[in-house]
Amino acid sequence: MDGLLLDTETIYSAVTNKILEPYGKTFPLETKLKMMGRDVRTATDILLKDLALPLTFEEYDNKATELKEVFFREAQFMPGAERLIRHLANNSIPIAVATSSAKAMFLIKTDKHRAVFELFGSNITCGDDPEVKRSKPSPDIFLAAMRRLDSELRPEDCLVFEDASNGIEAANNAQMSSIWVHDMRFSLDPPSETIAHDATERIASLEDFAPEKYGLPPFKE
Repeated sequence: MDGLLLDTETIYSAVTNKILEPYGKTFPLETKLKMMGRDVRTATDILLKDLALPLTFEEYDNKATELKEVFFREAQFMPGAERLIRHLANNSIPIAVATSSAKAMFLIKTDKHRAVFELFGSNITCGDDPEVKRSKPSPDIFLAAMRRLDSELRPEDCLVFEDASNGIEAANNAQMSSIWVHDMRFSLDPPSETIAHDATERIASLEDFAPEKYGLPPFKE
């Protein structure tokens, strides 16, 4: 969801840099890329180690949570996200959210967009769900979301949208097809169409997704 449906990655970066400022450090893109798509504990541990911060997980998390609870409420949709959600829902295509965010933070991020996220019904699986034993790149969260969506679904029936390579790896581990929505704002790669990847398809934005390529109803322009 983060960086895919909602433009929260810019907020994550701003919050992190605000916490780092008193220590004379800035948030390297290399570290951010390692953190994207991971649960809060794993992501924070990566940050603390990479930047050698003199903070415990709890100390950092308390600072971050206080800021995130304020700024995440202003998160806006990524380009093409609302259009795709409404299109799939209007065509009765089963859809689900599988996010590494904890449920409480998910509710904060989506607070201003409840009408759209209600289209997912109860098909919301968060990182602190009891069924998610291991975080991405393990496939747990996608398999849990699949079971919640339809007990008769098989992995080969599913199409995963991800903005992080870590999430694409999780989709592959779940034996699911995947679309890598590669936000070049958070990439070390040059803007090229030949970037190597392990996804079924790579696109730059959800606005570029063509549903008919995957047997889905096309957009009505």
